[in-house]
Amino acid sequence: MIEEFNREKILIAQFREKLKQDSKPGVSIIACTNKPNYIHNIFINYERSNYPEKELLLIINNNKISLNECKLKATKFNHVKIFQLDETCTLGECLNFGVEKSKYDYISKMDDDDYYGSDYLEDTMNVFKYTDADITGKLTYFVYFEDKNTLGIMCRNWEYRYVFAVAGGTITAKKEVFNSVKFQNITFGEDKLFLENCHESGFKIFSSDKYNYVLMRHKNLEEHTWKIHSEDFIKHVNIVSVIPDFASIISV
Repeated sequence: MIEEFNREKILIAQFREKLKQDSKPGVSIIACTNKPNYIHNIFINYERSNYPEKELLLIINNNKISLNECKLKATKFNHVKIFQLDETCTLGECLNFGVEKSKYDYISKMDDDDYYGSDYLEDTMNVFKYTDADITGKLTYFVYFEDKNTLGIMCRNWEYRYVFAVAGGTITAKKEVFNSVKFQNITFGEDKLFLENCHESGFKIFSSDKYNYVLMRHKNLEEHTWKIHSEDFIKHVNIVSVIPDFASIISV
């Protein structure tokens, strides 16, 4: 399997290099969180990205989190906007708020606790150069189980094709999509319903490669919106390796 990954990664790197001189439209990254312990992870993912034209809109959805402290931390990074909505607001409302406050023509949703590689955003944006997709993301993606040090793949063989949905933490869309479809006023499954509504409305969704993104399953179940135990989740993935550091495998 590792040899297969290496062959795929060579092709991805070559393709990225081919498109390197093309224009790079700006992207507004929207991250929502009610977990103070994952704010740092959001900043790290944002800083790790080498995409040149980007902004981060961080939506705080917890009244106990200090907005001033977050803004102070944000001063270390470029083009970051911090907002705080009352914790009674749903995740869907927070995401729609972020879209309204964004300045670029592309919107990229970032989950607070996942891993995004340095070239994640560039490869994602390249999809709009070689397809006529309105939305892109990953239907096939890596999953890492912290309590087991185990890396797996979810939904194998759904790469490079038009699909009905992608992983919620990988949704990147043309901003014009939101003129027709918005996130619903819910906290659980808002991304799934958004994609269903987009598909029904005729918007094209394209699944890219599986690399440079990892859905993290943490030891503490309470840190997840989707309360599924690792023992149950892992039954649905193809195991790649038991490894303490996954970066070398998932990065291109």
